[in-house]
Amino acid sequence: MPKISISGKSVDDALVLYVEKNGGIVATIDAKLKTRIKQSGGSVLSVSNDKIILEPGKL
Repeated sequence: MPKISISGKSVDDALVLYVEKNGGIVATIDAKLKTRIKQSGGSVLSVSNDKIILEPGKL
C-alpha cells in the first residue's frame, strides 16, 4: 500500500479531511471516528468478535 501524508489539528481531523477530499476506507475501532468517517462518505474497516467488518459510508 502506498503511504500518504496528512495534516490537521488532530489525527482524527486529518483522516476525516482526507476522506472528504479523496474518499477511502479507514481501519479503526474508535466509535466516534467511525461515525465521522461514515458521515464524510468514507467506509470503515474494523474487527469485532474475530470478524472483519466493512461498514459503508453515507452518501
